[in-house]
Amino acid sequence: FKFNDSTTTPVTIFGRLKPNDCKFIRLDVQSDMNNIYQLLVDDSGGQNPKPDLILSIYGGTNYFNMVKQLEKRIICDLIDAVITTNAWILTNGVDNGVAKLVGECISYHCLLTEISKKIKCIGLTMWGTVTEDMRCRLKYESHDYPKNEIYRQTPDNVQEHYETIQKNHTHCILFDDEKFNTHNGDSHRHNLVLTACKDKDHTCNAVTIIIGGSKATDTL
Repeated sequence: FKFNDSTTTPVTIFGRLKPNDCKFIRLDVQSDMNNIYQLLVDDSGGQNPKPDLILSIYGGTNYFNMVKQLEKRIICDLIDAVITTNAWILTNGVDNGVAKLVGECISYHCLLTEISKKIKCIGLTMWGTVTEDMRCRLKYESHDYPKNEIYRQTPDNVQEHYETIQKNHTHCILFDDEKFNTHNGDSHRHNLVLTACKDKDHTCNAVTIIIGGSKATDTL
């Protein structure tokens, strides 16, 4: 095996996803959660960059249905809680099911009031969960990523998921375990919440809302 027989591919992928400027970054699946939490805090800026509340909203994805009245109730309660408590919202970050509803709620309130622009909504998903087209788009939008290195890497015999990033989130963290069609478990959300709540210099509370979940769903 010679060096001339190999090629190198950039792994640093981060930037803003147009048109809503959702900030995204690809990280190793074993990245230190303390560093991730500090990165989010540093990006928040302002006088109160650390969250007083972390609101995790998870649940069904592929077959999520909700009656109109309940949808409106969740929209109002969600936004009211976030605005009054300096909260972060956590979802699975994909444009499907509950995460899609949360993103649409935020977008709806952005049209009505300027204060909702301060809502921090963070999607935690897997790099291998989103489609190849989505991964190529993230590379294209990534800072200084060489455009000649953007090409399809998924084998033709691999059936892809059809997930994309929910564009109305403010942040999306994509964990890479070097596998295709993987689902993000609860560990990353759980560890991020624990890291924030164990901060000795700040008090943070956590609430988890499961919509359409089962008894086996992990909650904090």
